Amino acid sequence: MLFLSIKPKYVKKILDGEKRVELRRRKPRSVPGDWIAIYATIPSKSLVAVAQISEIKVSSPQLLWGRVKHDAGVEKHEYDEYFQGANQAVGIVIIQPKMLFRPLPLDELRVMWPQFNPPQGFLYLSDQQTQQIFGFIDERRRAA
Repeated sequence: MLFLSIKPKYVKKILDGEKRVELRRRKPRSVPGDWIAIYATIPSKSLVAVAQISEIKVSSPQLLWGRVKHDAGVEKHEYDEYFQGANQAVGIVIIQPKMLFRPLPLDELRVMWPQFNPPQGFLYLSDQQTQQIFGFIDERRRAA
């Protein structure tokens, strides 16, 4: 499972269905069908949801914007600022976001996974960590 650190304002957009593409400067090893753990950064500092990868789009920042501008949940100036100086832009198409039945704060994650530190970008969870997260999915509170 891919563990993504995402600003809370963008996490809200993902869960509201406004943001269906997560932008990155590096391409993860993940493939369509893989799951993503969604961690809301400061001030939330909590794992809040999971989602599935539908597709991973990779191209130049200029070309990717034309393909994701309606689903990225960002304004053009934010996009340009994020990809400034980058040769590659990655759009991770997200489907089936599912909220956890309660957020898992960083302190609790560190109890479950000693010495855990959320990444600035992303990291890969073990099978055991993935199963622990799936145990917290709230099937009654599906996001759009």
